[in-house]
Amino acid sequence: MKIRYVILIFVLALVAWFQYDQVELRRNHQNAKQVRLGMTAEKVIQIMGQPEEKNLVIGSRVEAESTFQYKAPFGSSDGIEISFDEQGKVIHVANE
Repeated sequence: MKIRYVILIFVLALVAWFQYDQVELRRNHQNAKQVRLGMTAEKVIQIMGQPEEKNLVIGSRVEAESTFQYKAPFGSSDGIEISFDEQGKVIHVANE
C-alpha cells in the first residue's frame, strides 16, 4: 500500500517538473518571435536570456560567424538557433 503512494507521489512530481520546464521552453519560443535581423547579440540576450550553447561556426557553407542555441518546447523542434555575422548582428533565426 505504501509503495503505491510513493509511486503516485513520484509520478505527480515528475509531471509537475515536466510542466514547469515546458513553461520556460514555450517562453523561449515566444521570445524568439521578437528577435529581428540586425539585432545585436546583447539585445538577443536581453530578450531570450543566456543561451544553452554558444558556438563559433568555422569552415561552414553558412555565412554565420557564431550561433546561440536555446531549447524549444517538447515536440516543436530540435531547438531555437540564432545566427550572427562577424559584427555580432543577427542574420538568421531558426524557430520552427
